[in-house]
Amino acid sequence: MNNHQGKTRCIKKYESSTPILIPSFSSKGFPQVQELHNYLKPKLTAASLVSTYDLHYGYLLNDDIYESDILFVDSGGYERNQEHDISDIYNCLYFPRAWNESLYEQQLKKLKPVTDIVIVNFDYAEFTPLEEQITRAKSTFGKFPEYATDFLCKPVSADEAIINVNDVIYKLAALSIFDVIGFTEKELGHSIFERANNIYRIRKALTDAGLEIPIHIFGCLDPLSVILYYLCGADIFDGLSWLRFSIKNGTPTYMNHHAISNGIWNKYDSEVKVISYAENLVELSQLKERLVKFTESSEWSCLGINEEELEQFNRIFEMIEGISDNE
Repeated sequence: MNNHQGKTRCIKKYESSTPILIPSFSSKGFPQVQELHNYLKPKLTAASLVSTYDLHYGYLLNDDIYESDILFVDSGGYERNQEHDISDIYNCLYFPRAWNESLYEQQLKKLKPVTDIVIVNFDYAEFTPLEEQITRAKSTFGKFPEYATDFLCKPVSADEAIINVNDVIYKLAALSIFDVIGFTEKELGHSIFERANNIYRIRKALTDAGLEIPIHIFGCLDPLSVILYYLCGADIFDGLSWLRFSIKNGTPTYMNHHAISNGIWNKYDSEVKVISYAENLVELSQLKERLVKFTESSEWSCLGINEEELEQFNRIFEMIEGISDNE
């Protein structure tokens, strides 16, 4: 893994250094998200992500979202769609409400620049060529120049539900106007390896072009995946898994498992969840610190992974580097 791509980069508009690990909030799967957010917001000192959809429908209140040093404001595409992300363990029925670009922009106009804010472009339901995605995003972002821009790149056709990496690399010059380039984890490939390889390819192309734009992986906050994708060149990670699992020493477990193994089996399930959420925020902060220490020292021990996990990472990178050498 000598050619790993993990390093400190920054969101230039604010000089915000990466890596950035973002606890996300959403009404999708968490209908009591406002109560949850209000309880946890004093602990959201570094970063957080909320959705314009949730702000519009009152699941979150606009005045309550500015606790973190940097706030990511998503476009509401996740809440509008019925599909669930990779970490969702429930896949319960979900019925979204009406959502469109006009409602999205109405919420952006209500934002207050009292903290560093990064806005994500509108996620259209229909598939469009990458050129059109870029043009639309430029138009939207141009209306809100006070905020940093996070361009969420989407697949271009229903037949191709995965990002066309060659197309992305070909259009890096056009993408360079954005502060951050983002991808949803599940749209980067059909396997961990495919996603890792595609992140590596995009980062290497950016580096070769002299661009240090951060890469944002949406829907990924699993600690081991974060480390792998960070080594491949991703910089910013957000997700809801911190609300679905209890993370202990970098390993997500079911809440019941956590309750038993930590001697809080006599507490109500609701109490166990609240305890886990607070502990998970500490775990994410510690994970970020390990990534930073690794970047500064190049000592693999700083990552806090065991020998078996390191061996798997080595195997993944051997394959990635083999593919890269043959291109």
